Amino acid sequence: MLPRFPDFDYRNLAGLMARLKKLLPPEYWLVLETVSGLAQAEGQTVYLVGGLVRDLILGRANFDMDFVCLKDALKLARRLLPRFEALPEIATVKLTEHPAFRTVRFDLAFTSGTNLHLDLATARYEIYSKPAALPTVAPEPATLEEDLRRRDFTINAMALSLIKGLVDPFNGLEDLRTGTLRVLHSASFEDDPTRMVRGVRYAARYGYHFEPKTTQRLEEAMTKGFFTLLSVKRKYHELRLLLEEAQPENGLDLLQNYQLLQAIQPGLTWNETLKANFYHLREHLPFTPSATAYLATLLHLAGPIQAKAVADGLHLSQEEAHLVISLAQLWQEIRPKLIPNLKNSQLYALLHPYNAPAEILATFEALLPEPKQVTLVEHYRKELADLRPQTNGDFLIKQLGLRPGPHFKEWLAALLAAVLDGEVQGREAEEAFLRHRAFN
Repeated sequence: MLPRFPDFDYRNLAGLMARLKKLLPPEYWLVLETVSGLAQAEGQTVYLVGGLVRDLILGRANFDMDFVCLKDALKLARRLLPRFEALPEIATVKLTEHPAFRTVRFDLAFTSGTNLHLDLATARYEIYSKPAALPTVAPEPATLEEDLRRRDFTINAMALSLIKGLVDPFNGLEDLRTGTLRVLHSASFEDDPTRMVRGVRYAARYGYHFEPKTTQRLEEAMTKGFFTLLSVKRKYHELRLLLEEAQPENGLDLLQNYQLLQAIQPGLTWNETLKANFYHLREHLPFTPSATAYLATLLHLAGPIQAKAVADGLHLSQEEAHLVISLAQLWQEIRPKLIPNLKNSQLYALLHPYNAPAEILATFEALLPEPKQVTLVEHYRKELADLRPQTNGDFLIKQLGLRPGPHFKEWLAALLAAVLDGEVQGREAEEAFLRHRAFN
């Protein structure tokens, strides 16, 4: 279903500005007015570009403050710095310059608690030395149209000036109206194959479609192997962004259709069972699933060996890999053992050695099909996981005068089991239990 396309004249500058002011928080509007006002005073022209312009037209909030300057972004930024510092609404200002790319970044902290990031770039065009290479900035100055042409799709190649209004050289507005994803030139997917996954995200999020020539170019780029030239880091970044969508299963359907999922990592699979798992996860988790929880769910049926192979292939961090592998282990090794009438100590002995983070335990619980198994995991997660005796090895050493040895571990494990099962309650009972173990 396409997002609602509000019916009003987007060529009407006053209407656009009123709409933008309504959608943006006051801190963002203040920054926008400050940048635009100073640029005009300095004889420069700045434009908002990217997702904010697209979402403004759709009536959606978007806080990506990306500006293109037609003359010199660095010069304008240095003039903006004291302006921002003088505003009472702003507590701190940090300016970071990237002269090689002719870009700057402002990090603004407002007294209201809002933190805002602002990117300002000189209009430029980029050169790709080979397919899938990171671009270099051409030394020659560029026009606004040349800058917009380097974008991924026409719907993201519009610009907005507070003075001159909407600039739409590639008919992005009409493509937005019809839900059409159209690349800006024939080598777009060759230059940057990540645009294929990005297009899938837009298609899944908004219900858009690739226009026929764009579909043909995507398929040709896949056939020629351009996507495989990307680094693992860039592939995984795009997959993670897709998994952060509100309904990532829609994007995974499309990745599968275009053979992109296995191109990201050969061990990844997608089917109707996993799709149902994603629905189930959102329905039963008490929080919004993270991208890592979705990735773990994507791999939980494959088993821990395959999950580890994919985690290694995607170069996951140690923490992410642990989350992904833990769920596969729990599903394969523990789920069959979750039978009725387990004692607390038995349930603890099953689940505790896996050291599964709370998010993964909750994910495991949400995916379980049997209500009795769900109850067991919930009981462990909420009541048992952090339960500890009040007495530890210090009592054996300091109070009973015993020397540490292997028997300590055995006695303390027995104490923990007794506490979990409710057979021993309170410090005095725990101490009596350990005395009996030590001297009998």
